[in-house]
Formats: sequence, structure tokens, C-alpha cells
Amino acid sequence: MGEKSTMYDYLKWRGDLTFEQDPFNEVDNLILAQMAYIDFDGIVPETRLDAVPISEVCRRYWEIHTEAEIRKRESFVKLSPFLLGPVAKTRRFGNMRLCGYVNYVSKRAEAQMSAIQFELEDGTIYVAYRGTDETIVGWKEDFNLSYMSRTEGQKLAVDYLREHFSNTSLRLRVGGHSKGGNFAVFASSFSGEKIRDRIMQVYCNDAPGFREEIVERPEYEQVMAMTINIIPQDSIIGRLLSTGRDAIVVKSSKKGIMQHDALSWEIEGNHFIPAVRSSDSIYLEKVLSGWLENVDDESRRVFVEQIFGVMETLGADTMKDVRQISRSELGDAIQLLRSLPKEDQAEVADVLKKLLASGKQVFNEELEHKEGLLPEVIKKLSDVRERLSEARQAAEAARIGVKAVVANRQEAAAIQQREAAAATRQEEAPESEQPVSDTEQVELAKSYLETGISIKGGEADDNDGEDPQ
Repeated sequence: MGEKSTMYDYLKWRGDLTFEQDPFNEVDNLILAQMAYIDFDGIVPETRLDAVPISEVCRRYWEIHTEAEIRKRESFVKLSPFLLGPVAKTRRFGNMRLCGYVNYVSKRAEAQMSAIQFELEDGTIYVAYRGTDETIVGWKEDFNLSYMSRTEGQKLAVDYLREHFSNTSLRLRVGGHSKGGNFAVFASSFSGEKIRDRIMQVYCNDAPGFREEIVERPEYEQVMAMTINIIPQDSIIGRLLSTGRDAIVVKSSKKGIMQHDALSWEIEGNHFIPAVRSSDSIYLEKVLSGWLENVDDESRRVFVEQIFGVMETLGADTMKDVRQISRSELGDAIQLLRSLPKEDQAEVADVLKKLLASGKQVFNEELEHKEGLLPEVIKKLSDVRERLSEARQAAEAARIGVKAVVANRQEAAAIQQREAAAATRQEEAPESEQPVSDTEQVELAKSYLETGISIKGGEADDNDGEDPQ
């Protein structure tokens, strides 16, 4: 595989290797976790008895969907369906069967949970939980993690494992990307000892963590011993809350928050290319951690409820709807926040204030470090400020330059007008009134001054010897 190789390159160059030749690895995990984002409604059944071969799943999917339709979607995981064809053509996954598909979204319960099972040729099952989708419900549940020990989605994830694997002896791998990784860890921890003992590995791919009361539980600690936690170098989502386990940092071909897109993670052979976590990611983790330490659960709850309540009042059901909110609707949103009870307004303002204060505190702490340890975000802020200063100077110079050009043009036009007027007078004046030479004008001036007559534009002005006013 060449430079910047991704999942597609992996499937092309190593897809001919069976699990017997090359055991299941971290890249295989991410491919299946990414496929959990595909909408398998009407294609993959929930029962294991009706499991469908991957080749048949691929055929059915592209019978009811088109490439153009998929590319028009705005989700950052919209390209996931394009994995179906390459996966189905490999020796490694070609005999894989899919089942256990569920997709649960409830506004009332504020829960979004989707899962699917991949029956692999090595006799194991990979259970993949879907990460956050485009629904406002899904995003709100992410924020609920900040003040709730257990969300409805997490409870559904636990129920899923219990329902499907309580009465089997199957060996399991459980994983997911983003919130799906959070669900994978939570469900593996709290679905019961019988199921937990049959889990071989848990994969947490750039997923948010948990509150301390969960991290300190013995069931969680037991699962952490078998968990592989993977994040890109600019990770933000994967550093929210605590995980209790060090992460494998991998290289991405994208920057910033866009590294959350797992399709951008770079691969070499059967593993991800290792990287060093960026100072931006570390800086933001410190800011958010400091903020959470200083904001109580009730304040977090009010903040989440009011922000998402405004979105729903404006008719937004998906993140696409939020992105399409007009300026006038944003004005309406501000009015809605202002119309809240004063105590709620104060809560929202206080939470935002503490977030800014946390950012300032971390910023000042980082400034005390050596230059080489300053986070990139500080350097970028400095660069931006310098560029703004340069831009202001350039704008001022341009403004002065424009004024100078205008003044020069005006002066040139005035000179031209005076010259034209002088030429006209010269042509119309009689010979006796023709201008005299410079020497003659000097002599005339002397004589005029002696008699109290001033000179104005080559013409005499008799003021009877009085000083001109």
C-alpha cells in the first residue's frame, strides 16, 4: 500500500488474506464499525436465522439506492455505503453474513441506538454500534452524557447484547465509532458476567468517555482490560469525559475536527500509522475538563435542554436543518432564549461564562511553559493577530494611497483648467495687454510697490495706496 492508504486500499491489497492467514486486527474493526452507519432498513433482518450474505446485502442495497443519492447527503459518514462493494469482493470478508440490524430513534426518550452483527468466517461475531447520526435526538444524547450516568441509548445498547447473546456460546467482538464506541464499552460492561466472559475484544474508535461513577465500577475496569481505544492526533470527540485507558494515536489525512471521519485514518499493512497527539487536542481537552469540573449537573442539564429546545422549536429535526437555519431564524432563536425564565437565562449565561473562563485559564497556564511547549492553537492565534495587524496596515496604506491619487488627479485637473484659462486669455488679450517677460514683471512689481499698487495674477489693482484687505 502506498502513502496515505485508507480502508479502501487495505481491502484492495490485503483483502485476499483470510483470518487464518492474518488474524482479525484494528483495521478490520474500523471497517465494520464504519459499515454500521449504513441504513440497512429492509435489507438486513434482526434474527440470526435469516442472516444475509454480504454479496446479497450489497446487491439489495444498490437496487434501492443510487450513487448520486448517497453523494448528495450531507453527513460526514455519507460515504460508508461505498465500502459494501469492495468488502463483498474480498476473500477476507466475502463469506461474511449480516444480521441483528436494529435502528431505534425516539424523541420522547431522547435516544438513538442502532446496531448490527457481522458473522465472520473465523466463527466470531463482531457487534457494531452506530455512532451519532444526523438527528437532533442523537446529538442531544451525546450532550446528555455530560450530566447523566446512563442515557436511554446506553440502556438500549445493554438490552441489545442481552437479548441476542444471553443464550448463546458465541465468541464476540464489540465495537463502534464515536458514540457507537461509547455504547460498545457500556454494553460490554453492564450486560452481565456471562456475556462479558465471551467478549474477546472491545473497540472504542474516537468515542466519548464516561462520568467518574461509571469509570470506577469494577465491571467497567474489567472491560477496559480488553478494550482497544483508538483516536486520531487531533481528536476532540474521543477526549470528552474520561475513558480510564490510554489511547492509540493514529495519523489522519484531514485536519482538526474532520479527523473524526474514520475514512481519513491512514493505514500501513494491517495497522494504522502511529502519530503523536497534537497540542490543539490536548489544549481543548484541558479546557473542556476544566469547564466540566466547574459546572454542576443541573447547570449542564439546563444548558443542554434550552439549547436543543430552541433548535426543536425552530423545526430542526436533523443537523442539516440546523445548518439551513436563516439569519432571521437565528434572531428568533435569540429571542427564544431571552424569553426563558430569568433563572434559566442565568444558567445558560453562567455555563458559557465558565467555558470561556476555563479556556482563558488553560491559555495562561500554557503561556508559562517554554516556547516549544506552546500549543498550536496559541501560535495560530498569534499568527492570526499578526496577519490582522498587517492587514490593517495594508488597508491604511491603501486608503492613504487612494487619497493621494485622488488629490493628485484633482490637482492635475485644476492645473489643466488654469492653463486652459490662461491660454484663452492670452489669445483674447490685445497686444498691449500681452504678458511681459519675467524680468519685466520684476521691474514692474518694484515700481508698483513704490506707488502702493499690488500685483495680482499679472494685473494691476489700484487701491489708492491702502493695504489690501
